[in-house]
Amino acid sequence: MGQWCFKKRAALVIVVISSLLLLLITAQAAASGHHPSSWSTLHQARKLLNTSTPPSSSPPPSPPGVGDVSTARMGPGGCSGEDVVVYQSSANPLPSGIPAYTVQIINVCSGGCTVYDVHVSCGDFASTELVDPAKFQRVSFNDCVVKGGGTLEPSETVSFQYSNSFSYQLSVASVACH
Repeated sequence: MGQWCFKKRAALVIVVISSLLLLLITAQAAASGHHPSSWSTLHQARKLLNTSTPPSSSPPPSPPGVGDVSTARMGPGGCSGEDVVVYQSSANPLPSGIPAYTVQIINVCSGGCTVYDVHVSCGDFASTELVDPAKFQRVSFNDCVVKGGGTLEPSETVSFQYSNSFSYQLSVASVACH
């Protein structure tokens, strides 16, 4: 019993120290005047912390044509898959007790670019309550489309809620740029 308690405390200490280091790095970067777009390492670390699958497992394969995103800029005013972010958080459960989740998909392009044909890797996405297909719709396994492939203007956010006994790991698979 004592060894189990020690292991739990050690794990808690590691989590607290990691969180404090992440906050310290963020505060130092903000104080030094670095623009948030230069925080790619921090962004990648945050994405890894939000991943619900263990690092040793590999994600399901993407359908042909999905996930073929270059993260390199395509010239002045160009855009990439990094210009669209997906945030997901827990929401209040349904009266039936089924967990609910809020999703925000945001065009964060700092160059004012408009994106379209945004596809999200979404596994076998399903919801116990209807998600407006004009906002988000599964077209095949691990391929969901945002706004029916329509445009997301700079800073535009598409928000929706879904409910299921578990959350889906959602990530940008591909985008096209104007």
